[in-house]
Amino acid sequence: MSDGPVMDADDRWKRLSARRCETGLYPLLLEYPDDSFGPVDGGHGADADADADAYFRGEWTDDSWPPFETWPGLATPAEAMADPDVWAGEVATAVVREGRARCLALVQTARGADAPAALSWRGAAHHMTAQELAAVLRSWEHRFGVRVVGLGHGSLYLSVAAPPTDAHQARVLAAEHYLACPDVFHEDPDLDWSTYHEELMRLREWRLWWD
Repeated sequence: MSDGPVMDADDRWKRLSARRCETGLYPLLLEYPDDSFGPVDGGHGADADADADAYFRGEWTDDSWPPFETWPGLATPAEAMADPDVWAGEVATAVVREGRARCLALVQTARGADAPAALSWRGAAHHMTAQELAAVLRSWEHRFGVRVVGLGHGSLYLSVAAPPTDAHQARVLAAEHYLACPDVFHEDPDLDWSTYHEELMRLREWRLWWD
């Protein structure tokens, strides 16, 4: 949609997002206008939670996440959920104002969780397929009110409407994050594995990053 940075990209993103069900087009903030994508790839699982659970089980090893000896199952979200679109707008503003992503794209899908897979985004390709990522994002969308706000070559910016309020469930969610995106834990020297679940209980934005 843009061949370079747009100064009011967050406002445009919000307006386009509000019309996504009407237009069938989902907006994304991009780090660069020349982000490369593969051929359009349609078709995603109907039962996202089951698909995500199957993916996590397949990735689990005995030492995947220290607090758990076996896969604990999907994290249960808090009962109350704020308006996901409000928080998505807040994250879009933060991403743009901090200069992380200022270009705009439109994807032919009404659901943000499907946008990376619809584009065959290669950002996580060395770790998971676009279809596996879509299943995880759909499940997080359902359980935590996650919305895909933007992406780059290896970064994915997500807003969160309903972060976990229970410490145990937050630890389970931390395991999900590790299984989906271990690079964040291996590459960030300031990230403390033992307290990451506490971050998840307060954060309204998740940034996933793959090398």
